[in-house]
Amino acid sequence: MKILVAGFITIDSIQLPMRQITSVGGPPSYAGLLCARFGHSVTAMTKVGSDFPDEQSVWLARNGIVLRGTDRSAGKPTTRFRIASVDGERSLHMSARCEDLSASQIVPDTRYDAALVSPVAGEVSAPLLTELSSRSGFTFLDPQGFVRTFDRDGRVSAAPVKDGSILSKVDAVKMDRTEAEMLTGKSGPLEALEKVAARGVRRAIVTQGGEACHVLDGNRIYKVEVPKSPVIDTTGAGDILSGATVSWYLKTRDFLRSACFGIAASALSLHMIALAKVDLPMSVDEGAQRLYSAASPVASL
Repeated sequence: MKILVAGFITIDSIQLPMRQITSVGGPPSYAGLLCARFGHSVTAMTKVGSDFPDEQSVWLARNGIVLRGTDRSAGKPTTRFRIASVDGERSLHMSARCEDLSASQIVPDTRYDAALVSPVAGEVSAPLLTELSSRSGFTFLDPQGFVRTFDRDGRVSAAPVKDGSILSKVDAVKMDRTEAEMLTGKSGPLEALEKVAARGVRRAIVTQGGEACHVLDGNRIYKVEVPKSPVIDTTGAGDILSGATVSWYLKTRDFLRSACFGIAASALSLHMIALAKVDLPMSVDEGAQRLYSAASPVASL
């Protein structure tokens, strides 16, 4: 099946406890590569600059993510982030930003089985999201880039979404607790999911770090416990959850089961560094089944 993944491919400088690494990142890398691992045909809709390393372009292409001419900017550098943990809190700084994505990058008369839209720095506009949704049988949104603001030093913080209509354009949404509050105005996961449902979206996930996730599937909200896992690097874990959920949903059309697969995949990825996360162990299937069997309904709409 054909999946479009929209968002910046980035170059990330990741400060780990014992060393610092530089890695290609961004949703088209993590989620896109994972979808390709599951046998889907993946199109990345992104922007990188002339500074993006040729060897990384070749590596991505060999693994299912081909950068097209329209994905390259002649005048802007590749988006870059510095990522570190400070007193247990993740710190994110943007040191460079490429140009916005545009509708001209969409291949004419092309439809996708799914579109995974995951901006990281406001690179996807609301009108572009509408256009991508019209080309897709299933549109899955990670709204992180819609609820981020950047100070003059590039430090990232959360801000309420400017265009609340973006939820009306998608079929499913994945949010952490802060993103859910910025998107819905509700601080609790149950209240946020109720607000999402009231806006017409009936498939959604709210994550809470190592605490239980909440999954909206139709008229019910389920609580899904998160497997305990050693945490080495959280970079890309949310994209792994999104990519795994979308891949499994295209196969099963069961959103709760697919969300459990994504949650299990994300938890297992936490002890892997950077893009090593896309090589999931076989045990993810067993873990996902346990989560699905134990998922408990906590509210009805």
